[in-house]
Amino acid sequence: MSLGMAVGLMVLILLVLLFSGVRVAFALGIVGFIGLVFFLPGIRSPQRMMGNLIWSAVNKFPLTPVPLFILMGELLVISGMSESLFGTLSLWLKKLRGGLCHATTVSCAIFAAMSGSSLATCATLGRIAAPEMLKRGYSKSLTYGAISAGGTLGILIPPSITMIIYGNLAGVSIGHCFIAGVIPGILCTLTFIVMVDLWSRLKPGIIPEIVIEADVSLKAKLLQSVTIIWPALIIFFVLGGIYLGVTTPTEAGAVGALCAFALCLLKKNLTWAALWEALLATVRTTSFIMLILACASIVSFVVQYLRVPALLTTLVIELKVSRYIVISLFYVLYLILGMLVDPVSMMVMTIPVILPTIKTMGFDPIWFSVVVTLACEIGLITPPVGLNLYVLRGVSDAPLSEIAFGAAPFVLTLIIDLVILTAFPVLSLWLPSLM
Repeated sequence: MSLGMAVGLMVLILLVLLFSGVRVAFALGIVGFIGLVFFLPGIRSPQRMMGNLIWSAVNKFPLTPVPLFILMGELLVISGMSESLFGTLSLWLKKLRGGLCHATTVSCAIFAAMSGSSLATCATLGRIAAPEMLKRGYSKSLTYGAISAGGTLGILIPPSITMIIYGNLAGVSIGHCFIAGVIPGILCTLTFIVMVDLWSRLKPGIIPEIVIEADVSLKAKLLQSVTIIWPALIIFFVLGGIYLGVTTPTEAGAVGALCAFALCLLKKNLTWAALWEALLATVRTTSFIMLILACASIVSFVVQYLRVPALLTTLVIELKVSRYIVISLFYVLYLILGMLVDPVSMMVMTIPVILPTIKTMGFDPIWFSVVVTLACEIGLITPPVGLNLYVLRGVSDAPLSEIAFGAAPFVLTLIIDLVILTAFPVLSLWLPSLM
């Protein structure tokens, strides 16, 4: 069987399994096993090889921050910090046009910078901000679209679980990937705010008129703003430690989890039952990620053995087209994959194949960590497998179609951000260059 037929058959089997409802990890494992048995005749003991590959994939030190940052996010949800953030920001921004929506977006960005989880950000703000926005007269499409899009910031603004996976697969500094996402994360937040303003001007009925309320004194606002000190400290200890070279990403994860635990104790929100649930959720999420990495390692070995990355690189070079055309085709691939699988699965399926070509074309792998994460973000709010859309559907009474419609303008905004970051890579690389 020719190489093209072998790769095409593996892709076809994978797609059939995914569309049949088989979980991504198991689908990858099945495809990898088929590849070992039928396409690599030189492998004498496929079962033993699978065991070695799986152990090598998960027994890596760069993956140790994963459970720590997941635990930090779970504890921050328990702490109730998101309610304080939203309350403070809405107090300052309520007199602006669409102020409550902007407060929601900024709250998502800050909470994402603490938790590193898009789903946790989306679920938490969906319970807190959505009822308040609907009560004030914001349309359902804007309300749920803004929250679902704001939740995507969780995998771009560091700490990001997706970037940890990328750093492990690409063999680059996870700390540099984290810091590279800071300015792009701010850019996405600002473009979301601009988009909401433009949308509200084109369709005035989606946001309410500014209601004249009794003004809150400056002293009261400043007292309320004291609550922002805690998230600022957590962000400083986690990201500041990495940027200044004081802590490694693993140590930063431990510091972040400890700070989140201390915050829960300080706010007296931590019970034994809540702590047990947070630990169980951490184990479940970590196991889910590790299972995908383990099964994907088998496929990656088969692909590397067949020299698919090298052949892809040679093919791209022989085409003699602009490297920006090639990177644009990769973006289209990620947009399509985002409609089918989750961000972690997208990373582990594509990075081992695509990254050698990216490096050969002269793109920086740290910069690519940002744009590929942004491409994965878009997948979080595009049906049929937009995870953020389903999370919001679970915490609200809005139909999935209305949530998806509200998220559509934000998908366009993220694509524009992707173009900006591609045209100006310095936005991603400036801060890491100073480390």
